Amino acid sequence: MPHKLITVLACTAVTALTATGIAHADPAARLREGMQVVGQDVQPGTYSTAGPRAEDYGACFIEWLPYKGAKSSELIDIQSYTGASYVRLGAGDVINVTGCKWTLE
Repeated sequence: MPHKLITVLACTAVTALTATGIAHADPAARLREGMQVVGQDVQPGTYSTAGPRAEDYGACFIEWLPYKGAKSSELIDIQSYTGASYVRLGAGDVINVTGCKWTLE
């Protein structure tokens, strides 16, 4: 009897997961350190920062890369930010962020 109960519970759990699908997070409204794809990892739009924090050593950087997983040596563009700044990011941009706290306007 216990074996049948476990099988029923397992089938119920699988059916529930199949019916609801696997949840995924919506794109974020803040840029994080590291590589991200705009429209997938973060929302497209205009982001702002108050400028570098103490741990940013006076500057922050955003690198635009040709594809996710590209090396910094393959970058398309790089911008440095030393004070309050804005950046406009479009869907499909692949960026690598170093420093600053960026939030969607």
